Amino acid sequence: MLERLKGDFDLAIITFFGGYSALGIAPFAVYRFLAGEYLLGTVDALIVASILGNMAYAWISGNMRRAGLLMACFNTLGCAAITLMFGHHGLFWVFVVVVTNFFLATRQFAVALNAILVFAVALHPTAFDLPLEQVSFLVTIMLVGVCTFLFAKRTATQREQLEVLASRDPLTNAGNRRLMEVELARAARQFARDGQEYSLAMFDLDHFKQVNDNHGHEAGDQVLAEFARLILRGTRKQDRLYRYGGEEFVLLMPGTDSRGAEQLLFQLQDTIRTSLRSPGGGVRVSAGVASLRAGEDWSRWLARADAALYAAKNGGRDQVVVDERESADSAPPSMERRRAGA
Repeated sequence: MLERLKGDFDLAIITFFGGYSALGIAPFAVYRFLAGEYLLGTVDALIVASILGNMAYAWISGNMRRAGLLMACFNTLGCAAITLMFGHHGLFWVFVVVVTNFFLATRQFAVALNAILVFAVALHPTAFDLPLEQVSFLVTIMLVGVCTFLFAKRTATQREQLEVLASRDPLTNAGNRRLMEVELARAARQFARDGQEYSLAMFDLDHFKQVNDNHGHEAGDQVLAEFARLILRGTRKQDRLYRYGGEEFVLLMPGTDSRGAEQLLFQLQDTIRTSLRSPGGGVRVSAGVASLRAGEDWSRWLARADAALYAAKNGGRDQVVVDERESADSAPPSMERRRAGA
């Protein structure tokens, strides 16, 4: 659980704000019921239930964007209901909701929700005793909203920059190993939840050490960068390329079975043969393919793709080997070796 929170900032935000809000509001619900204020207590209880429900949805579905939007909507609706029904009771919560909306939802959506909430409360006849209170509320809540908007925007920009630095290989712009592990684990959860197919390919540039030894590491770096560019250009937007280490790369292909992945690999091999050159001549690539199987975790899945790549290297290089095993718990994998055009 802690590892998932560390690797998913949006889930951590939803969990923190949701848990803190639920713990903060729940005692009020209990107090209202004990004091005989059943309607207000019911509203508080419903808010807590909606917050906990959205937290559960975020953990189960992995859809942080939708979970954040739903939580922001429920928080705004609950705060508006308390204020409109009971006047001063909800005014303090307006400030909390305005701030948290900017971290739960997109900035544009948060601005819209906050504007609706603030003006609904400000125009309610029983929310303020004096016009001066109404003016003071509008001025202070707008200052809080503007400052939070700017802070959230700056924080989002910095987080995006840090995520790029922490998750990208600077030479090839492919994802790094850390990002690969996170996204492979996410794919395994998605497969277990709804059965969406995933395939994985491992690449290794054949005899790449000779490029570095004979022409220098700068030439080798240029080959690696061009290889990644060709792979990214030849794959779909939803496919993900990672640099596994040295001249090894991993390609994650959502919604693709082993046969579809094999055909894509043949096309990529043809592109590499015709377009990728080193100072010593053409560059070739070997690849191993494995589709995710039921009951399999990401590390075992990756190990099967690696075994298929090893078979391709031992089988003569410049070829695609597909792991044809039907079950994650069966005997050692059977491998099918094929060259493009075979």
